Amino acid sequence: MKQMTQTILISVIAFIGALIFLGLSVYPFQYGFLESVLLAEGFVVLSLVEFVVDDAAI
Repeated sequence: MKQMTQTILISVIAFIGALIFLGLSVYPFQYGFLESVLLAEGFVVLSLVEFVVDDAAI
């Protein structure tokens, strides 16, 4: 698979996953849209940092 195609595919999957994560973790609490986006982005950033730190060889 070409590098550009793989990058686009990963980006689309990540975006859909982030939307699902937003819907499952934030909307049940009935925050406003901006607060929901900020909270979900915080969750995503924390999970990415945890993933990177977990894979890092220290």
